[in-house]
Amino acid sequence: MTYKDFVVATICNLSESAFEELKRLLLGEYISFSIIDHTDVTIDILAEKVCDYFGTLEIKTDKAFDKLIESYLSDLDSIVGPHIAKTPQAKKGDKTPVAVPRSRRYYEKAMAIKGVKKPSLPQMIDYSRIMMCLYAAAIQNEGKPIDNFNYAAECLLPANIVDALKNEKVSIAFPPFKKKRFDAKALYGDDMCTLILSILILCSIISEEVEGETDHE
Repeated sequence: MTYKDFVVATICNLSESAFEELKRLLLGEYISFSIIDHTDVTIDILAEKVCDYFGTLEIKTDKAFDKLIESYLSDLDSIVGPHIAKTPQAKKGDKTPVAVPRSRRYYEKAMAIKGVKKPSLPQMIDYSRIMMCLYAAAIQNEGKPIDNFNYAAECLLPANIVDALKNEKVSIAFPPFKKKRFDAKALYGDDMCTLILSILILCSIISEEVEGETDHE
């Protein structure tokens, strides 16, 4: 997948409301225009600007867009994975099938997609929707293991999820302290790319183009 294909399939297919949400989240902090007022930014203008960003990012990181997507998928997994409830161990002698938590069933579906060498855009959207919905449940559950969750697109509030991602922290062993999971200061880095991809995909998920999707067991 090239970044141009990705941008066309996401930004260029957004509903009006999703595009306005995208502009609120993206413009100013991540993508800026020196001449055009943000209220005058159209889908075509923003799509071109985001393509310019990804093109520069490939040059500065010396990574193809597919590699940047791999980093994005891994970043979400490292954040969401620890919150997924584990499958209970079967009791000795008990032949009753073990009930796998719904959250783990969906998480394993996402991991199957993550294992694909070069996932397609639909696969990337499916992965992101599962992981973002699980993350939304983790936020509400205050870090406790997730057994069940809401898979409906309307449970995804992009601003809340992006804020939570930006506030994620990791522990450093020595000297012991916690730091922000993502470096939001380096515009052309893997961390910033993950945040921007998260914003673009979240807005694509909540767009009218995908609102008709239903939950399949």
